[in-house]
Amino acid sequence: MDAKMKGMVMAGMMALCLVLGLWATLGDAWLEADEDEMDDDMTSTSGLNNVVVTMSELDGECDAALEYWEEMDDSDAEYECEDDDTLVVTMSISEMCDDATSDLDDAKDAGLEGDALDDAQEEVDDVCDAASAGTMGTIGMWVGVVCALVAALVLILPMAGVDAMDAMPDVAKMIVSWGAGGFMLLGMLMWYFMLPDGDSSMAIHLWMAGAAMTIGLGSTAIGQFIPENE
Repeated sequence: MDAKMKGMVMAGMMALCLVLGLWATLGDAWLEADEDEMDDDMTSTSGLNNVVVTMSELDGECDAALEYWEEMDDSDAEYECEDDDTLVVTMSISEMCDDATSDLDDAKDAGLEGDALDDAQEEVDDVCDAASAGTMGTIGMWVGVVCALVAALVLILPMAGVDAMDAMPDVAKMIVSWGAGGFMLLGMLMWYFMLPDGDSSMAIHLWMAGAAMTIGLGSTAIGQFIPENE
């Protein structure tokens, strides 16, 4: 392909990497709980930092259910009626870790021991591992998003006759170009390997993150390995 077409393809791919990466990072549907573990009228998804539980089929009583749960729940979970029949609960994984740790300390002070203590400790470890995994994944994804933004500007601004990025060294341009997909991949890997064992399946925002990573690396690979026609 000629230089103009090659630049346009790379710019389009990097812009798509940026959009998908940002959408995935902010999304709360990286994993979805298996249906066997949930009631028929309830679904649960988790992102890097939040767990979202959706209660449906409330027969127009969402406002009453919201008031009930807000009174019963002393956590910092957020309750919102999506419509008259659907209640959405958003919980911070890091806050869940703090609450679980506090509850475990109280249980120890109350004399909890033996298998019950071991089970409680395992639950705390799992939720806190998930919080740590989300933090590392978030860092990797955000660094990748920033790199994708800079790389997209490097490719797009010259097409518009703007030379604002010309002063940027070539080595820096290469680093941010590879870093867009590379840091997203690193964030996804750290998140995955730090997650506790579970039965959840991949959800839409995890697929978006994978697509963003692949497209970002593909854009840079085109620039590095596909020659331009004279």
